[in-house]
Amino acid sequence: MVSPPPEQTLVHFYRAVVLHMDVWRQRMDATTNWAAATSAGMITFAFSTPASPHFVLLLALGFQGVFLLMESRRYQTFDLWRHRFRALNRHLVGPALRNDAELPAESRAALGALALDLGRLVPQIGLASAAGYRIRRNYGYLFLVTLVAWVLRLELLAGAAADFQEVVAQARIGTLSGGLVVGVVLAAALAGSLLAFLAPSERMLDWVAVPPPLSRWKRGPQVPRT
Repeated sequence: MVSPPPEQTLVHFYRAVVLHMDVWRQRMDATTNWAAATSAGMITFAFSTPASPHFVLLLALGFQGVFLLMESRRYQTFDLWRHRFRALNRHLVGPALRNDAELPAESRAALGALALDLGRLVPQIGLASAAGYRIRRNYGYLFLVTLVAWVLRLELLAGAAADFQEVVAQARIGTLSGGLVVGVVLAAALAGSLLAFLAPSERMLDWVAVPPPLSRWKRGPQVPRT
């Protein structure tokens, strides 16, 4: 059996990498659609009748957290294939477009490392970083809309003339006090926001990943390149 030329092998491999990225991107989109549809249905139910309990919206937040965990794990696999895609673009497609006569030593070493990487399926991004990135891109909006709806539901339960303490008191669930429920929700919101601001960025400048938002704020405004 005659082996295919290296050029033909690389073409098919590049197409396979792009296909894997597209498949995992579609799987992530499906999870986001499930989360959005579930949240919309539960928010609608929570405001359908005056007797609807407010904790339905907390259940919606819980379902969003489950979907976020599922999508974060899928994002880890997507990021693995995206890393390979970017390595091919940087060290193979880029030199070819520049019409380099010979691959630089750095590119040859990187392609060799990519060949070894094909034998491992360990994610290159942690689950917390993947979750933070998905919060920043998609789930943060779902969390925010559901939290606002929950606060409005509590205010409706307490009455238009109620003060803040009465609104908090309406957040009780069974034997759990309203203050405890509100505290847990605020702590979860703070943890999610911290994950979102610390998560890595998807963008690159000159093949270097852009720092996370929190790191960019600490560095201050960047001077644009000319």
